[in-house]
Amino acid sequence: MKNSISIIIAFIASFISFEASAQTADSLKTATIKVANLHCNNDMPTIKKQLQNQEGIEEIAFTEINGDKSVFTISYHTSAINQEQIEKAIEATPGCDDSASRPYKVKKETNRKKKNQ
Repeated sequence: MKNSISIIIAFIASFISFEASAQTADSLKTATIKVANLHCNNDMPTIKKQLQNQEGIEEIAFTEINGDKSVFTISYHTSAINQEQIEKAIEATPGCDDSASRPYKVKKETNRKKKNQ
């Protein structure tokens, strides 16, 4: 009887530790984020520098300004940061000309655009 109880307890303990490790599993994801309200070529490096200060960011690339927008491609570790936090960090970045301003805006896709793809 004691052996079967010990086996059950060991099984439950291993299951709980497996669940805990699954919740903290890390994967490398890539987000493509459109950023608007850019006015000069210094804006993208300013945003990149802000993102490099965030824990979990692996790699950052961006396109040249097209109109007032640029596309950032960001690789990040899911155990440390998520896309929503990255977007908030972008929008919290001080402007390159005025450190009191927060001019950058993440452009989210509308449901209509998502359906057409």
